Amino acid sequence: MDYRDADDECFAIVEAHGSEVFGAGVTSKLPETMRALAMFCAKGNSLKTAMFDAIDSDNPYAFRVLYRCFCEHLLKFMYLWVRSTKEKTDAVGTEYYSYCGAIEAFEYGAALKAAEALIGNKATGDFTDAVATLYPKSSALTRKELEAFSGKFKYRTILRYLAEPDIGFVVREHPFLAAIVPAYALYSSFVHGGPYSELEMATYAEPKALADCERDAGVMVMMNATMFMLTAAAVAAAKGEKVAPVAGMVRDVLRRFSEANDEEDEDVHASAAT
Repeated sequence: MDYRDADDECFAIVEAHGSEVFGAGVTSKLPETMRALAMFCAKGNSLKTAMFDAIDSDNPYAFRVLYRCFCEHLLKFMYLWVRSTKEKTDAVGTEYYSYCGAIEAFEYGAALKAAEALIGNKATGDFTDAVATLYPKSSALTRKELEAFSGKFKYRTILRYLAEPDIGFVVREHPFLAAIVPAYALYSSFVHGGPYSELEMATYAEPKALADCERDAGVMVMMNATMFMLTAAAVAAAKGEKVAPVAGMVRDVLRRFSEANDEEDEDVHASAAT
């Protein structure tokens, strides 16, 4: 099974059952968290489509920028999902929307002031009231407390959390996570315009460059489908059994795709041996 065939099958499940899953999520006892999980599914799908376009247009550089972005989306999704599954409260959703949202607003305000300074203007605006209006739950916390909550969603903090013994998150049960951690670090150079990206650009005329993107695309399709599968499972747990079969549908597609890839790898190794 080709990764695009697997994606087509998974997307058909999303089209058929997505509104049911996402609608049940926002009316569950964890509305903020379920909303965040649903939105990561939507954002992940947008990135996936753009990565397919990058492959079709033979643009490995853009693919790697998008893939790195996708990896960060997945890690934040996993943090939201694991915490909500473990704690069975909406706390992590509140932290994401209210507290991370407030910090983003403060940072945007600071950027506006910096931009004004670049053109010689003195910016004196205070964004505290505006932030409190946008994120009323954040007004009860100090800036330091907000930054502490926002810091929980940073890359390294998430990895440390998932690695904690009492979390029980086993990477071998989610092998693609082991693949994206080094990719996240390596492809950061593409996002930030670092020198390593230029080393890879020197090989972009070779067929291997696009083949590597195709390999990463297969992993990305599995990650994207897994986000929807875990969201459906989380909604089923929070709301009831109505959407429980949906996760199994996606799991079946991923199983068949994984088995097809394993068979293909075995054929390649056998050909190499002869």
